[in-house]
Amino acid sequence: MVSYDMPEIENESQEIVNNDLNSNDSKTLVIGSGVRMEGKIDGAINSDIAGTFNGKIKSDSINVSQTGVFNGDITGSDINISGKVEGTIDSDEQLNINQSADIKGTIEYTSLKVSYGARVQGRIQHKGVVHSFNNVEEDVHNESNEDVHNESNEENI
Repeated sequence: MVSYDMPEIENESQEIVNNDLNSNDSKTLVIGSGVRMEGKIDGAINSDIAGTFNGKIKSDSINVSQTGVFNGDITGSDINISGKVEGTIDSDEQLNINQSADIKGTIEYTSLKVSYGARVQGRIQHKGVVHSFNNVEEDVHNESNEDVHNESNEENI
């Protein structure tokens, strides 16, 4: 008959579980479909929300999938929205609003892409400097007028 010392086996399995929990150096957050969560998340690099989240999140890359529901404040660099968001979205780099997205609230962005069919209701504001561009036809017309003006001045000299 073989006998095992149960406390040793329990300690070994507890160490394996603890090592697995501590090995998430990738700083990735996943809220799976059907999972509900409340609170504040700060410091994640990648965040994928397929379930329901109520609160605040600050992460480099945030994805709210088609099944995702987010109520609160989203802050990040690269944000992709395919699900439902109610609250504030603050994107430092790229904000992609996909066709299945349903957004109500305030959006601040640096670069924005909205797909046809997306529903957006609220205030949308660009961050940073907005550059103005001249119409190409106006530039060509202005240059030809300057050439005519310069030629007439040369003849008067």
